[in-house]
Amino acid sequence: MIGVVRVLVYYSAANGDAGSVIDAYRRVNMGMRGTAGLLSSQLLRSTLDPSEFAVLSEWTSLSEFNAWEQGSRHKGQTSALRSYRDDERGKGYGIYEVVDQF
Repeated sequence: MIGVVRVLVYYSAANGDAGSVIDAYRRVNMGMRGTAGLLSSQLLRSTLDPSEFAVLSEWTSLSEFNAWEQGSRHKGQTSALRSYRDDERGKGYGIYEVVDQF
């Protein structure tokens, strides 16, 4: 869908405990269900380095994502994953709008 926004946030199990990242994602994901504008969320694990993860979420629009991100619930809903955030790549996240697809 053109106009859909995909958000990619990077995480790392630097301590070697990948299970803790997975558990944290599951807790966050349960709290995110029913969030306005959120279409889906996936936890991705690197095939090159099993300690590296990314969460890919899909939103109906940039305005829906921004409303959630700037809202009061955002920080509380994602707090379980915050300590695993991997900012080594710069910002540690990316926000992409779908402009074309097949």
